[in-house]
Amino acid sequence: MFYKVQITFNDNLIHDETYPNLTEMAEKLGMKYQTCADISAGRITPKFISKDFPFQPQINIQKIKKKLLSS
Repeated sequence: MFYKVQITFNDNLIHDETYPNLTEMAEKLGMKYQTCADISAGRITPKFISKDFPFQPQINIQKIKKKLLSS
């Protein structure tokens, strides 16, 4: 299983990478493993300052199968 991560800020794509596991993703992004796992499972929506603060990155983590990477 691989994880495709897209991070946008003000509708601008600032990060678009695929990682082989959550551990490597967490290390590269400077986040805790559990936070990455919670976002990818849809358990939490990342809010870095507060839900009312308009300048926050949006993080989308999608599980993908290895077969989809080659297309």
